[in-house]
Amino acid sequence: MKRSHWFVIGAIFSSMVSLGLSVKPAYAAEITRQLNQQPFGIELPFELQKSDRLLEEGIKQSQLGNLAAAITSLKSAAENYRLLNNLEGQQRAYEYLSQAYQRQNRTTELEDALRQQLRFARSRQDFPQLILSYNQVGELLLRTANAAESEKSFTEGLRIAQDIKDVPGQGRSLTNLGLAAIARGNYALAITHLNAAIDRQQLTPNVTAEAIAHNALGDAYRNLGDFQKSAGSHLNALILARTGDDYPAQDRAMTGLAIAYKNLGANNEAKSWLDTRLNAATTASSPTNRANALRAIAEFYERDGDLAAADRYYSSAIVAATQAGESQMAQSLSRKLENIRRSYHLAPRRKG
Repeated sequence: MKRSHWFVIGAIFSSMVSLGLSVKPAYAAEITRQLNQQPFGIELPFELQKSDRLLEEGIKQSQLGNLAAAITSLKSAAENYRLLNNLEGQQRAYEYLSQAYQRQNRTTELEDALRQQLRFARSRQDFPQLILSYNQVGELLLRTANAAESEKSFTEGLRIAQDIKDVPGQGRSLTNLGLAAIARGNYALAITHLNAAIDRQQLTPNVTAEAIAHNALGDAYRNLGDFQKSAGSHLNALILARTGDDYPAQDRAMTGLAIAYKNLGANNEAKSWLDTRLNAATTASSPTNRANALRAIAEFYERDGDLAAADRYYSSAIVAATQAGESQMAQSLSRKLENIRRSYHLAPRRKG
């Protein structure tokens, strides 16, 4: 409390005493309550514990897969932290909210949660979180086909990462800038960004991040028609992804290798990589991965003119997609199979 307040209260007591008045217990208690009252933004222990408990409940519910309940708890935690003016608590609540929204594919709510994280990180001058948040917002914008806006977010993340000499942050931002350049059709710029990203990532132990950059580099070379360099980049990605035990990066690398070798006229190599991809998908025990791998092989045989093999692999892909609950994929594959059979008279004859 300010010194002037003490003088005022002292004067009140002095006046009362000089007038022969007694200080009633109730009045003294009220003065004590006012002296102990905490200004806005000072966290009351009980309220802080309540907010922390809601946050912990939301995290546990999310881990158990009860996303609807998790979102309710986390939103309540965020609101309680807001009333306490606790920026760190709000930032954490929105971090877990964004994860829940992402798992539910709720793009609008996800973008809002990510931007809230960005706002709190900026207010707290949490620079590592700022780099992460700028990249996360940009990645969402890129997935929703807003490459131009995503580049702005990635560029800001890169600027901060360079300012604080955050090497992993620089690598991620540069990789994302490369992906945004690919989305915009600027493949030469993408190659520049991705080579710079790989240089940074080789200074860190994160082999998965480097694998992602090499895969993107392979895509950029393929779009420029340089299939030899495309194959080399995807092979580097595959080696790194296997080291990091990252199946999605391995799958993408093997797909890129098959496409590159197909364009180089090495059909046997291309087919070999597709078979390897199918074996990896089967080992991963994911019907969706298996369906995608089978579809890739079916499309390969369809382009190659081996319609009987294409028919066989499309049929297997439909079964895998159905088992995975991927109804839209199964319908799409069924239409492809029907078109093949109709066009080339492979459809079984109807009776009657």
